[in-house]
Amino acid sequence: MKAGIPTVKGFPLLGSLLPLSRNALEFFSRVFVDNGDRVLLRVLGRSVMLLSHPDDIERVLVHDRESFGRSAELRKLRPIFGRGLLASDGDLWSRQRTLIQPSFQPNAIARYSSTMLDAARRLTLTWRAGETRDIHADMMQYTRETICRVIFGDEFATHQPGIAAAVSMVFGDLRSEILYLPIWRRLPLARARRWNRAVRLLERTLRSAIAARHAAIAAHHADADAGVEQDAAHDDLLAALLAARGPDGEAMPDQQVLDEILTFFLAGHETTALSLTWAAYLLAQHPDVQDRMREEIRAVTQGSELCAEHYPKLRWTAAILKEATRLYPPVWSMGREAITDTVLDGHPVAKGTDVWICLHRLHRDARWFPEPERFQPERWLQGQTQKPFTYLPFGVGPRVCIGQRFALMETVLGLAAMVSHFRLTVTDDVPAEPSAWITLRPKHPIRLRLD
Repeated sequence: MKAGIPTVKGFPLLGSLLPLSRNALEFFSRVFVDNGDRVLLRVLGRSVMLLSHPDDIERVLVHDRESFGRSAELRKLRPIFGRGLLASDGDLWSRQRTLIQPSFQPNAIARYSSTMLDAARRLTLTWRAGETRDIHADMMQYTRETICRVIFGDEFATHQPGIAAAVSMVFGDLRSEILYLPIWRRLPLARARRWNRAVRLLERTLRSAIAARHAAIAAHHADADAGVEQDAAHDDLLAALLAARGPDGEAMPDQQVLDEILTFFLAGHETTALSLTWAAYLLAQHPDVQDRMREEIRAVTQGSELCAEHYPKLRWTAAILKEATRLYPPVWSMGREAITDTVLDGHPVAKGTDVWICLHRLHRDARWFPEPERFQPERWLQGQTQKPFTYLPFGVGPRVCIGQRFALMETVLGLAAMVSHFRLTVTDDVPAEPSAWITLRPKHPIRLRLD
């Protein structure tokens, strides 16, 4: 008979909440070192199983995936962000995935490359040689503008100046409150009131944009029927969502369109900005890696403007981003909940058990990555066979991030556009410290000098 899974003893009622709140990365690292790849604990009365071995991850996310649903944390977001792809399950998730998938195929994503590069250009036009920048704030601005323009087109970004502030507030300021979101929203706190106002503004703006697009589509069809010369049709993500049809010929309800747009903001705004933030920080720490990147950009572009056709040739730049997300995965821990009694490698897992997969630990495991603490982009260019399920910044299996290709192009082109114009240099000898809660943010602003 298999030995039981080690259990971490915590405080009454709170369980392991206090050490998790103080430093989750340190706590996870310690319990895995002390107890192995599987650990049991309790948090606020809930049973939690921590996993960090790729074989267990494969069982949960692929082989026995029907036994594990969305995490309790994601379900708490549904009253605000609805049932988009990130939070939905079952038939709804399957239908939506099928409807949305064509919008994230390579040929569709390539159309958005000019938007990505234009947003990067707009950002670098505000930069000046010799100044010091909060690089995370800048990367949040870049990804925010990119996603707004990709979803709604340039016209929306021009005529809705308040949307950027609302998106920043709603998706940039949600941190520990996710644990008690329904209660926190009702507290008479200034921050909670600002957040609620931003949510209402964002929802009103999105509903207005969807209604306006319906009206524009109706007018377009009326003009076509009357033989009137028409403007070019919209070529953005909103147009794709409204045009999508299921096997039954039914369109997506407006509420579902709204939920999916909110999901794109939630999943694709901050996480992509964090990938760029940590990559920029690592480049600033390793000038030799940055020099090689600049040489690659010059060789690929041959003096021309950076464009989508250059993307597949920027192999060193892509390796830098892969290594940055290995060391600092923006989604550092992935959650599931057992929705039925099941078994994990002979160990019973009761219905209702939370399963937490620590990607940060997985990505820094010496069994899978030699010298795991070192920044070595070349490890992704050496053609070595890697054990499956050891590198999962976008998840894996049927629920792998639908926007993975989009995010990769956005980060590679964006970082290349910035580094081609400026050298990034660290201004502080103290290493940047990550803060692990929902995402892996810098605990303090990372200030880099532009040269």
